[in-house]
Amino acid sequence: MLEVMIMMRIVRFLFFVLALGCLTLGCSVGRDSIHCPLHFDQETLTQFIDETTGIEFVLVPAGNFIMGSPDNETARELEEGPMQKVYIDSFYMSVTEVTQAQWGKIMGSNPSKLQFGGSYPVENVSFNEVHRFLKRAFKKSQFSYRLPTEAEWEYACRSDAATPYCFGSDEKTLLEYAWFEANSGGETHPVKSLLPNKWGLYDMHGNVNEWVADGRRGYLRVPIRNPVGPMGSAKTMARGGCWLYPANMCRSARRLQFEKDFQSYVLGFRVALDTAAVAQCFDILKTGKP
Repeated sequence: MLEVMIMMRIVRFLFFVLALGCLTLGCSVGRDSIHCPLHFDQETLTQFIDETTGIEFVLVPAGNFIMGSPDNETARELEEGPMQKVYIDSFYMSVTEVTQAQWGKIMGSNPSKLQFGGSYPVENVSFNEVHRFLKRAFKKSQFSYRLPTEAEWEYACRSDAATPYCFGSDEKTLLEYAWFEANSGGETHPVKSLLPNKWGLYDMHGNVNEWVADGRRGYLRVPIRNPVGPMGSAKTMARGGCWLYPANMCRSARRLQFEKDFQSYVLGFRVALDTAAVAQCFDILKTGKP
């Protein structure tokens, strides 16, 4: 009997230590989100919240897609071709655009022009400012935050769809998935207030444009794996629609390019994590060693 009581105390103590470690490293232990696993398994750990930043992530599965758009797609632009088969390794992406509250939690400020606070997307942030956010987020959470590449972004946005939008081609249906010119009322809206795509990502077609990690890359007709555009270029790509744009400017394939110090109330971002980075974080939790 005494041995059983001792074992129970040990178990309770270990659970307390793991819970504390989870909160420190960004793993959620709440009833409504996943429990912190001792062993990383990307087949079961499909979604989690970094409690340090409040950012929720979902696993984007490995696969392939056709990047770009066909010649007959409405409003297609020349740089959306030639269409190219692209293979993408699995990675994690934030379920929503980074919000004003999440930015403030890390940076202690709100640079947005449309300062509604809370769950509204942060905007008016340059590429360079975003990278300062990523560095500070790492210091606080130990997660190696990064921006998705342009190829990762389009792959995640499409979520297996080869049509102009993640749900098909009907622009009227876009009203259910994105805040854009027809329904925004000339302003941003709280994230996660419309429908997500197949992989659980919200606002990919609207609310604010989103910075990606790389510069402009020319598409080729040959297949490629995890392509990355130039990282040292003066300009960087951005993706997604926004509250100001008409429907045809919110298509999955549409590309944008801005100077790295450019700021606008239509431009925000979402973050990504490598599966290896998440595995490393949980390995630290398991072993107690970096």
